[in-house]
Amino acid sequence: MQDLFTYASLSTLAGAVTATVLVVDFIKRLGFLKHFSTRCLVVVVAEGIIFLVDIATGSFKMRNVPLCILNGLLVAASAMGSWQVIHNRLFGDSGKTRGG
Repeated sequence: MQDLFTYASLSTLAGAVTATVLVVDFIKRLGFLKHFSTRCLVVVVAEGIIFLVDIATGSFKMRNVPLCILNGLLVAASAMGSWQVIHNRLFGDSGKTRGG
């Protein structure tokens, strides 16, 4: 059961986006986090996942910080976009965007 998420899968765009969506969906209504914008929470979680995977795999270097930030933004934008597509399909809100 330990092979559902691995560092190798989390280091891919699809894995990082999936983890970001799952984590944000579960923590966005907890305690003080419910006072934050969902969009901001997505960015923080995505950046955290990118940095933690980089550190855990031993590939973290200070020169890679700008790349980690850009990758985190890509993951955040992809996570927000994928969630919007899913939400629109389920609830028929096409044409509407919801702020966090």
